[in-house]
Amino acid sequence: MKRRTQIVLLSCCIACAFAGILTRPGISAKGPVYHSPLALALSPDGKALYAVDHTAQCVALIDTAKGSVTGSIAVDDPNGAVLSPDGKTLYVSSGKADRVCKIDTASRRIIGEVGVGRQPMGLALSSDGKTLYCCNKFTNDVSVIDTVKMAKTGRIRAIREPRFVAVVPGGKTLVVINELPLGSDLDDRLGANVTLVDLASGSTTDVQLSLGATDASGVCCSPDGHFAYVVHVLARWLVPPTQIERGWISTNALTIIDLQAKKRVNTVLLDDLDRGAANPWDIAISKSGDTLYVTHAGVNEVQIIDTAKLHKLVNEWPADSPTELQDDLTALYRAGVRTRMPSGGTGARGVLASDAGVFVANYFSGTVTKLEPGTGKLVQTISLGQQPQADKARHGEMLFHDASVCFQGWQSCSSCHPDARVDGLAWDLLNDGPGNPRHARSMLLSGQTPPVMSRGVRESMKVAVDAGYKFILFHVPTQEENDDTAAYIDSLTPARSPHRNPDGSFSAAALRGKAIFEREDVGCAKCHPGPLFTDRKPWDVGTKPSTDTKPNFYTPTLVECFRTAPYLHDGSVVTIREVVRDHNKNDQHGKTSQLSEKELHDLVEYVLSL
Repeated sequence: MKRRTQIVLLSCCIACAFAGILTRPGISAKGPVYHSPLALALSPDGKALYAVDHTAQCVALIDTAKGSVTGSIAVDDPNGAVLSPDGKTLYVSSGKADRVCKIDTASRRIIGEVGVGRQPMGLALSSDGKTLYCCNKFTNDVSVIDTVKMAKTGRIRAIREPRFVAVVPGGKTLVVINELPLGSDLDDRLGANVTLVDLASGSTTDVQLSLGATDASGVCCSPDGHFAYVVHVLARWLVPPTQIERGWISTNALTIIDLQAKKRVNTVLLDDLDRGAANPWDIAISKSGDTLYVTHAGVNEVQIIDTAKLHKLVNEWPADSPTELQDDLTALYRAGVRTRMPSGGTGARGVLASDAGVFVANYFSGTVTKLEPGTGKLVQTISLGQQPQADKARHGEMLFHDASVCFQGWQSCSSCHPDARVDGLAWDLLNDGPGNPRHARSMLLSGQTPPVMSRGVRESMKVAVDAGYKFILFHVPTQEENDDTAAYIDSLTPARSPHRNPDGSFSAAALRGKAIFEREDVGCAKCHPGPLFTDRKPWDVGTKPSTDTKPNFYTPTLVECFRTAPYLHDGSVVTIREVVRDHNKNDQHGKTSQLSEKELHDLVEYVLSL
């Protein structure tokens, strides 16, 4: 059986490689193919487990009784999965294809597909299985799908990069998790939001998680439909990162939302006083509702939370307490609310809870572990297949998401750079002096566009990596750690902009905008020449705030700027239109005052298409 399983998996990987779709870091068609379970789905009888094997480009089928893989189904860039109530149909989101696949679990064949928005992620089903909801990360919306016809029937707006979604028991409300905050970094109330959707009326309500909430991910709902539980990073971005102890830079949190009142109840910290619980990724609740399970990707743990004790702590927290609950690192420990246990693998991500066991997807070790309900004791480890030795880029990716290299495990590189991009916040780093916060920048192309940071204070990306380890993670890196982290960053490739046509070509508006961008009397291409769209030089474009002493800032790349808001060095501007028109004093940032509204629209469309 083991030999047969390996042959099936190998066949899947070979088929994917010839299809030319293995293009993520460390998994090119010329390199090794890793097993990276990301999300899980379990049959109603608990006998069949489906693991989204992200980098192997397939869904692995697992016999839970035997604890072994019995086959796989090839899916291009799979991200999320959900099973129909009767267990006969599996739905899988296909990222690069911008589609959702419908899979018959008996025949193990794809029997239908439907196009959705750009970069589909998390999925959720109505209780009758007739309506599917799909988060579209880059189009900032949720597709509503008729599962019988496999046709889109609606679109629900979200805020920014919706990642996870859940249908509240009872079927009246949809909970959508927006991964990143959206707003100006000059707003000290900034934080990521949850969007609550009334499925009868279609109306939406946005509930902010907390000040500094970012990298919001997993969500689950209480069986009675009264509460939603969301995990996220809680950034302490309003103070300079002069130290790291006691969550000075970043903490990790769980927020309770009252679904009837449509408001945040409170937020609790999942860390300990001297030990962080970095990068909470997913959350599941037991069938009875008495236990929550949270995976922590940065520290390879599962946190087991007693919901009754959690609510007792929240309800009894004194209103006149000198410390807010979301600032108390000892509250859960003192109340005996939770237990921290190893996940049994590396890179704990997706989790689901059942009477048969708690299953965890361990992304980097290529395993699914089964834990004992309630205690978290490791019961079983299921390998998705032989895991190749990590090359430099894969090892660097592991380091980038690993908080164990950080002092006391408070954060990883990905805490401020989820997906190696931006967290939507501005940080007052000390590399160019205090008092002048800078918007967190994407790592994409940073190795090709030195110097690094808006002031160019690091001569190269490799120098910046070394400094980040030392002054943000408070860790002295080895040369291997520096080199491999840099290799991962160099392996990043741009995502296709949602402003482009499905085939990747420019829209008619973007093509008109390109001509405007390249006009000498407008001057955009002078400082942003292709293909990197930066001249790597410092310029005074009239955006110096009062907190800065010098007016010159290095030209950033415009590649993938559709996902790097807010803009300018201090993150003060929310949209590209504001950059080129409203914050362009004396036409120093391109001569755009002469442009008509239509020309301005086309120019913005082109920039967002890069």
